[in-house]
Amino acid sequence: MDELISQIADCLINSKNAVALTGAGISTESGIPDFRSPGGLWTRVDPGEFSIDRFLQNPARFWRLHLRLKESGDFDLASAKPNPAHFALARMEQMGILKCVITQNVDNLHQKAGSVDVVEFHGNLLRAVCLKCRALEPIAQAEARLSNGQEEPPRCQACGGLLKPDAVFFGEAIPSRALMISQVQCEKCDVLLVVGTSLQVFPAAQIPITVKLKFPPATVVEVNREPSAMHERITDHLVLGSAGEVLSRLSDCLEKKKTCTAC
Repeated sequence: MDELISQIADCLINSKNAVALTGAGISTESGIPDFRSPGGLWTRVDPGEFSIDRFLQNPARFWRLHLRLKESGDFDLASAKPNPAHFALARMEQMGILKCVITQNVDNLHQKAGSVDVVEFHGNLLRAVCLKCRALEPIAQAEARLSNGQEEPPRCQACGGLLKPDAVFFGEAIPSRALMISQVQCEKCDVLLVVGTSLQVFPAAQIPITVKLKFPPATVVEVNREPSAMHERITDHLVLGSAGEVLSRLSDCLEKKKTCTAC
């Protein structure tokens, strides 16, 4: 693996606009279960509960489910901490190598680790958004009002509108700003790090296809425990293993190579 890591490090050092695309697999090492694998969240919760139509039909029911998942520890994002994979990507950004992280995750762990340029493709479950005035507030504030015995779903403190977790529910569109930035990054991308995603959920899964179809095509590096659904079509370098271990070794290698170059 050392030789492959060194080759990937050379690609990144020579890149002008390296981008990372991350999925649930980068956060499982932080204790956050993914959604689709055996034992994932969808084996315990009906995915329909996270549809916008069902939310609007009975928002109070959804918020009770949200609190129950948090209190049981099944999906407590607020207490989760970044793992070595998140910190490694933040280090790559600080080195000036990684220009952007596009994440399908809603856990805020990239930001907690120190990454600055993060595109939240599916939103962020640590925030609540008002469906009327679009004001944002920490979701913990909305949860606190519910925990105090409030029977109705939490309301916006600015306008009284209905609050919803600021994540993309089934039936909702990807935020336009996230789409726009992702498209711009895809056009400029020359190396794409695909980390912890099965590439089965669109439109995020379109990103590696887009960077391979443009001219000149980007180099795609995939880091996964198992090959993604698209690895035969889009992957130039496949590294199987823990995202924390692989990305830590990669960032260490990058630092050594940059130090040698400076000398």
